[in-house]
Amino acid sequence: MVPYRLLQGFELFEGLSEEELKAVAALGHEESFNEGEVIFQEGTEARRVYLLLEGRVALRFRLPLKPPSRETTIDTMGKGEAFGWSALVRPHLLTATAICSEPSKCLAFEREDLRQLFQENNHIGFTVMEHLAAVIATRLRDVRLQLIRETGQSLMYGW
Repeated sequence: MVPYRLLQGFELFEGLSEEELKAVAALGHEESFNEGEVIFQEGTEARRVYLLLEGRVALRFRLPLKPPSRETTIDTMGKGEAFGWSALVRPHLLTATAICSEPSKCLAFEREDLRQLFQENNHIGFTVMEHLAAVIATRLRDVRLQLIRETGQSLMYGW
């Protein structure tokens, strides 16, 4: 359990009441990571959603476009940002690798705990998933722009 006030200011939880924030906070726990530590690996099962309290986390993506394949940073998370959203979206596979750029502290929420809460309180579930859709749309745009920079090619919409 974490203090519910820590959730205020995170985009995912905008529009939730104090009582709803307390219900979400009851599910969270803090995790600390060292610089260079991998929080999760692309392609593995997504079990947790993370909210960054302190530090910076790079999201890295494999580019298998031309041999040799390589990784590129598609985004860097700062304080107040969420990552690991794949835990809430089927098929629950991580779409990037998260590596700490500096010592970092996160709030972590287990997928199954959140899913159960969302079923019990549809308003919480709808609100969080609506905000999550905006996060995913932004990340998709960022990946598209990064691929254009990396490959020097224009990508058509609808890929």
